[in-house]
Amino acid sequence: MQTERIPLSKIIVYAVGTFGWSISINIISVMLLYLYLPPSNAGMVNLVPQIVFFGVFNIIALVTASGRLFDAIADPLIAGWSDRSKNPKGRRIPFMGMAIIPLTIFAIVMFYPPFHTENKLNLLWLAVMQLGFYFFFGLYVIPNNALVAEMGHYPNGKMHLSTAQSVGFTIGMVVSSSAPALAHFIKDLGPGISILKSNQLAIIGLNIIGAVCMAMPVLFINEKKYVKPGLATESVFASLKTALGNHNFRIFALADAAYFMSVAIITSGLLYYVKAMLGLPESIGVLLMGLMVAITLALYPVVNLLEKKIRKKVVMVITFFSMALVFGSVYWLGRYPVSPVFQVVTLMVFFGIPFSFLGILPTAVLAEIAETDTKDTGQNKEGMYFGMRALFQKLGQTVGIMLFAMLTLYGKDPGHDFGLRLSGIAGAILCIFAGTVYTRYKE
Repeated sequence: MQTERIPLSKIIVYAVGTFGWSISINIISVMLLYLYLPPSNAGMVNLVPQIVFFGVFNIIALVTASGRLFDAIADPLIAGWSDRSKNPKGRRIPFMGMAIIPLTIFAIVMFYPPFHTENKLNLLWLAVMQLGFYFFFGLYVIPNNALVAEMGHYPNGKMHLSTAQSVGFTIGMVVSSSAPALAHFIKDLGPGISILKSNQLAIIGLNIIGAVCMAMPVLFINEKKYVKPGLATESVFASLKTALGNHNFRIFALADAAYFMSVAIITSGLLYYVKAMLGLPESIGVLLMGLMVAITLALYPVVNLLEKKIRKKVVMVITFFSMALVFGSVYWLGRYPVSPVFQVVTLMVFFGIPFSFLGILPTAVLAEIAETDTKDTGQNKEGMYFGMRALFQKLGQTVGIMLFAMLTLYGKDPGHDFGLRLSGIAGAILCIFAGTVYTRYKE
């Protein structure tokens, strides 16, 4: 079968799949800590104890980080399995199909701890459920991301697919942030529905939508039709060694991990900023995310235009430092001499500008790294490169959530919010670090 250029209709289908897994992962970023360790004015009780080690590490931070040790083994294995697959239907999409149902189940039950009061066993439940979730999440996302390099084999193809992926991911962020608003709607349906229960039902509904969307590429994209034949014969260890030995990939992965760490901190804190620092209802979160996405999508044509005129490296470094300024401004939320609504709206508008660049360019950069490696070695190891990126992303996201959880020890409630303010400074420092590291990228 001759390899064809993927049509716009299938690129849209690919974006729908990304939208689906974006819902799943971003619900965890937005809701996990808020549900297990809510602020005092949220109308819910702590589901886990605030056990502290060495005065810094609280127990839920350690639990959320523990799963990444498992990912350090699982993600390279998944990438290797995908690269070396000889499935007649393709190397990527069959894996994606196997992951959808278990991924969705774990994404839901993670929010259903066995006890609805503060209990140490809830921590054990969370630890086990997140292991299952992140394994199947990798089983879907690693092959899915590798398709950017493989289906984007024509001029500007990688930018087209990377843009589509970013659109899907960004809209998924908005939908996942609607969970609190949807929970309020569900709670109003009946007086017997608790705030915890309404949040859980909202999470179920959104994850079902995510699962249906994740199934779209599996059902409607013929991988063999749009991907050039290729196979990696190297062992998983050899492929891993090659990827980690690539200078550009190491720089890219380190900067990418720091950036995702910063985003996880701010995303985890959004509902806290709105509720504890600004005194606004949680339901405004979806409107704020919608505004940010509107700004981001409006700027995508600008991103694609600048990418052709200015080196990606220059744009990436400037964008990382710009994001640092935005995150640093979180420290003064609630103290600016303007209304709380104006403060948070301004924050989200300025967040959307650098986010539009960092939503597209990194994926396109990594696809180029993988393509160059294929030309140099003759081995199609796109899965390994995107698998290792997924690992660094998840490490960054998890450490970000962990850092935010640790900072809540220093205040997460109205009038006692120093920990929330420090989270903005932490996000800014990480973006400065990412930008500094990326200056060493050899374009």
